[in-house]
Amino acid sequence: MITASTHGAPNWVDLTTPDIDGAVRFYEQLLGWQVEKSATPKGDYYIGRVDGQQVGGMMAGEVGSATPPMWTVFFNVDGIDEMATTIESAGGAILHPPFDISDARVAVVTDSVGAMFAMFEGPEIEGQWFTQAPGGVCWVETMNRDTAGAETFYSAVFGWKAETDLAGERPYTTFSLEETPVAGMIMMPDDMDPEIPAHWGMYFTVSDCKVAQETALRLGGNVVRPAQYIPEMGHFAVIADPQGAVFQIMDFAV
Repeated sequence: MITASTHGAPNWVDLTTPDIDGAVRFYEQLLGWQVEKSATPKGDYYIGRVDGQQVGGMMAGEVGSATPPMWTVFFNVDGIDEMATTIESAGGAILHPPFDISDARVAVVTDSVGAMFAMFEGPEIEGQWFTQAPGGVCWVETMNRDTAGAETFYSAVFGWKAETDLAGERPYTTFSLEETPVAGMIMMPDDMDPEIPAHWGMYFTVSDCKVAQETALRLGGNVVRPAQYIPEMGHFAVIADPQGAVFQIMDFAV
């Protein structure tokens, strides 16, 4: 059975933002989070919960940092130091070597086509697995310009198996572990700004996608891509929070 503690499975999402107070207000109102602050050796860390279950973390970016506001997807790994070597052998890069934080170890890396993500080794994070309950994470997805190269990378690094659906507007790849879907991949459209790099993103569940995007606008965010229907799944939209961090929402209203 695949869970958040399985090697190669997504197990956390994390926001870095220059306005932590503004971000807390935005996600509390948009996603119904209850946010708690705790002190860590790296600074204050804010954890969003829904019905007592952890959903994601937030922290203030370093003053003067060139890193833009952004969400990061974490994957659970066994043996993070060995995995860092595997990442490099598969053509990826290490942005931040493994470091200790509380009772876990974390590293920040890129895949072979430039998409950044983080690795986590430590105790299972309670409440972190895909859910269709409003406010929770329901999916993670990478978008890039070299899907074949990324498929080779993730097969070598995490043992993911890829299955590509060619029926839609653009081919969509689903990655699986032990027959359980764990992540998706899609090619960047030709009209996307060439300055936008390959990246990972996540979907948060909402009750009504169209209502949620209007709420995001009212709270100072932006709608990057308006609500669109996916047959047999529901509506999704791409949102930027008031500081510019981008994420997706999904309502499963079929």
